[in-house]
Amino acid sequence: MADRSTPGTVTRPLAGDVVLTAISGPEPGPTLAVLGGVHGDEDEGVLAVQRVTKEVSAQPQRLRRGTILAIARANPSGWAAQDRHSPVDGSNLARSFPGSPDDGPTAAIASAITTDVLAESDALIDLHSAGLRYRMPLMVGYCEDTSEHKRSRELAEAFAVPTIWVHPTGAAGRSLSAAAQLGVPAIYAECSGGGSIRAHELDAYTRGVFNVMTHLGMSSDTLDMPTRPPRWVRGDGDLDDGFQATHHGFFVSSAAVGEFTAANSEIGRFYDFDGNFLHYVNAHADGVLMFLRRQARTQAGDVLFVLAQPSDMHEAYT
Repeated sequence: MADRSTPGTVTRPLAGDVVLTAISGPEPGPTLAVLGGVHGDEDEGVLAVQRVTKEVSAQPQRLRRGTILAIARANPSGWAAQDRHSPVDGSNLARSFPGSPDDGPTAAIASAITTDVLAESDALIDLHSAGLRYRMPLMVGYCEDTSEHKRSRELAEAFAVPTIWVHPTGAAGRSLSAAAQLGVPAIYAECSGGGSIRAHELDAYTRGVFNVMTHLGMSSDTLDMPTRPPRWVRGDGDLDDGFQATHHGFFVSSAAVGEFTAANSEIGRFYDFDGNFLHYVNAHADGVLMFLRRQARTQAGDVLFVLAQPSDMHEAYT
């Protein structure tokens, strides 16, 4: 680990070609972990982490106190293959935390990040997106079933994107669950995906990281907050457990991600591979559409969509 008493930038390898960049300011202070590329088909977080480290290196006055521990490509083999899973062992890094050095390459990466990054940090930001196969609104999320949920909420508010998704319980295997076990407040971010990077989403990610740095007292930057308050939604954040396809075929979406969807309204339509219409895919309840399949070619069991509920505890979605 870098000597945090000495300002500057140090890079070193972790496991499986993962590179850790540690940037320390001139004064002691909090340590912020920032991860990108945990899924190899999500480039937004990779570029955002790179932009943050380059901006801090070019403008060192933006980091007055503390240390940033940054990993741009947390899953290098998955990133090279542009896949959510590592082609080395077929594992999903985002389901492998806290990992183990003895259970295969992906588990070893998770273990190294947990031990050398999360355990050394005072807060975590994990930057994701909807990847190649799905759509999601620009959002930040955190879990309530942790000892540090109030501080995680503060991080989410400081990150300052349009939607905050509150999860009553966290899912196992995630970086956030590993952080929770260590008593580290943590948030993650998502955006639209699809293989492209949208300028406003990249800007939101980099601005969000700097906002969190300001919130933690690491930077003297002014918080860059939007004029409109965020909308709050609640629900299970386990995107593996959404509404699943019952057939092989083509899924044709008809709803807009991020919008309120009434129960029984059309989310999409399903056709078999011969072009025959099979059925409509309808919402099973009222909710905000937070996760929607983008890729048409679908196998039985693939998740088609996930809904969340407008929060009663905060400003409801309108």
